[in-house]
Amino acid sequence: MEPAVAIPEAALWRGSEVAGIDDFAVDMDPAACATLEGAALRLAAEGVDPVDAGPDDLPLGDLGPTIEAVRHEVLAGTGMVLLRGFPVDRLSGDGIAMFFWGIGLCLGRAVSQSVMGDRLGRVVDVTDVDPHARAYRNRTELTPHSDPTDLLAFLCLASAAEGGESRFVSSLTVHEEIRATRPDLLEHLYRGFHYHRFGEQEEGSDPVTPWRVPVYSVSDGLLSCRYVKEYVEVADDQDPHVEITAAEREALEVFEATSQRTDLRVAFTLQPGEAIIANNYTVLHARTAFTSHPDRRRELLRLWMAADPTRPVVREVAIYDRAYHGGEAGVPPQPGRMPSFASRFDQD
Repeated sequence: MEPAVAIPEAALWRGSEVAGIDDFAVDMDPAACATLEGAALRLAAEGVDPVDAGPDDLPLGDLGPTIEAVRHEVLAGTGMVLLRGFPVDRLSGDGIAMFFWGIGLCLGRAVSQSVMGDRLGRVVDVTDVDPHARAYRNRTELTPHSDPTDLLAFLCLASAAEGGESRFVSSLTVHEEIRATRPDLLEHLYRGFHYHRFGEQEEGSDPVTPWRVPVYSVSDGLLSCRYVKEYVEVADDQDPHVEITAAEREALEVFEATSQRTDLRVAFTLQPGEAIIANNYTVLHARTAFTSHPDRRRELLRLWMAADPTRPVVREVAIYDRAYHGGEAGVPPQPGRMPSFASRFDQD
């Protein structure tokens, strides 16, 4: 049976009991943004790559207390914040990327998001040139999942013509719902599943994790969640040594169904100038399929961040060998490779 834990009340939110995403929103005062905005504009004009800028280069000024409050809420409160008021009307291109990076520097340490080694990711559909592009580079639906680091942040630069709705749910609330209705299934979620690495593993590593990645785990009294449905399915499909039992499949199905319940999730569409910041261990995120405008693709900037201090978790939540052995989270960079992988689960 799963270990006993004390879950913070703030983290056990339900979509039906909040006033939508507005209950998670924090607005940045335009006047308070002036210091960071000026620094971002100057560095962009000098041609500095955002990822080469440090905290001293991008001081927050009067914005500091707001971002510290956001950080606390994401790490120890509800697990997510919609941060509004990014100056997308005054900064463009490298300028707004620099501003976003500056806020990220105060939330955590950015890590690699793909084999490309990108620490400041660009979320845009590239399936016109790569039909097997990984999730954040295609337009298909993404079911509830978590990313392999402490925190995530998405800043909207351009929304879709249709679709692209974001859906967030407390993975801790999902845990409590399953504990109340099907406690017999939790042991399978705690035992976990082998993950396929979609070709992004380090050279010499197995394509499938030798260890089981737990959906739920406890470390230092903290309950954490790690889940990517497709990684589990493809491991079962492609590795003859991996087999999901009937009981385990039922546990996955109940987890999936619970995480997609409309009364538990908050659904919204990010607008330009809005960023969602979330705790990957306490919140799952999803996205509906979308179609971009003919003259402007849907575009977000993305950060994956390790918090300081990082959340205590069992090492089996790692997907890649480097993180499993205590190294940096995120996808190990592999120069010359692209985040692309074909499987029979791909959608047209």
